[in-house]
Amino acid sequence: MAGQQQVVSVVIPVYGVEQYLDRCIQSVVEQDYEQLDIVVVDDGSPDGCPELCDEWAARDSRIRVVHKENGGLASARNAGLDIIIGDMVTFVDSDDYVEPNYVSELLHWHEQSKADVVMCSCVHDLEDGSIVADTRSTPEGTMDREEAMIQFLYHLSLAGPVWGKMFDARFFTGEHGIRFHEGLNSEDYYVLTQTFLQMNSIFARMKPLYHYSIRQGSIAHMNVFNAHSCDEIQISDLCCDYLSRHGYSNRKAMDYFRLQGRADALFNIFQSDAPPAVYRSIARDMRRLLRPVLHDAKVPVLRKAKLIFLSFAPRTYRMLQRLSGDRS
Repeated sequence: MAGQQQVVSVVIPVYGVEQYLDRCIQSVVEQDYEQLDIVVVDDGSPDGCPELCDEWAARDSRIRVVHKENGGLASARNAGLDIIIGDMVTFVDSDDYVEPNYVSELLHWHEQSKADVVMCSCVHDLEDGSIVADTRSTPEGTMDREEAMIQFLYHLSLAGPVWGKMFDARFFTGEHGIRFHEGLNSEDYYVLTQTFLQMNSIFARMKPLYHYSIRQGSIAHMNVFNAHSCDEIQISDLCCDYLSRHGYSNRKAMDYFRLQGRADALFNIFQSDAPPAVYRSIARDMRRLLRPVLHDAKVPVLRKAKLIFLSFAPRTYRMLQRLSGDRS
C-alpha cells in the first residue's frame, strides 16, 4: 500500500443528489487507503442531502461537512478547497463513485513518478445499469509541462474534468492558491490551465478507477438553451488570457483553443432549442479566429475542414451531423 503518512483530501460537492449520495460517500470511506480528509460541501441542496451529509460525518470522523448557500459547482468546490488539510487532493462528484483502490493507486503513481498530477480513466455508468468504457485516448506515462499544454490546448487529451485526477495540494493552498471560476460551467478547464502551467509533469494510466454517472435529468437539461449554454467560449478566453498574462508563448495553440471553445459551444447548442441568432453570432466569431488555425500544421486537415464548415454553415452542419450520427 502507498505511503500511509500522506493525507489525501477528497472534495465532494453536493447538490440535489439524494438518490446517489450514499453510494458516492460510501465508495470514498471504504477506500483501502485510510489517511483521508473527506470534505463534503452541501451547496444549499433542497432535498435530503444536508441531513445525509451530517449523518455520514457522525459515522466517520474523517468527514467534515460544509453547509453553504447555493452557489454552483465551482463555488462548492472552492469552499472545500478553502479547508483542505491533505498533502494531495482529488475531486469526486456526488452522483459518481470510485473503485476501492482509487486513492491508493493514484497515490502510488504519484510516489512512483514524482509527477505533480496523476490521472486514471473512467467508465460511464448509465441509469439502466449498463457500463460503457471511456473512449478518450490519453497517452500513458509521464508528460512534462510543455507536452501536457500541447495535449490540453489542442484537445488531443487532458482537456477533461478535474475528477479522476489527483493533484499536489500546494496548487490550491496559500495566498495564490488556484480556485475554480464561479458562475460559469466548464470551470474545470480554468483550473487545469493554471495547474498545467505551474506543474512539472503529469502521469497518466488508463486504468478505469472512476465511475461517471450519466443521468437522464442532466441530458434533458441540455435540450434547453440557457445562460450557460455557451460558457465554453468565456472559459476558453479566460484560459488563454491567463496563459498570456503568465508568459505562455505558444500563440498557435492558444488560437486553436479559443476557436475550439466556440466549436464546443456550437456542439452544445446543437442539442438545444437555441435561436438562429446565437448560431450566427458564434459562427461570425469563429470566422474571425479561423485564419491562424488554418495555417497551423499541427491541426489535421479533416479538423480544419470541420471548423470551416462550422464557421460558415453551423446549422447545415448540425443537420448533416444528425443524419450521419456524427457527434464530433
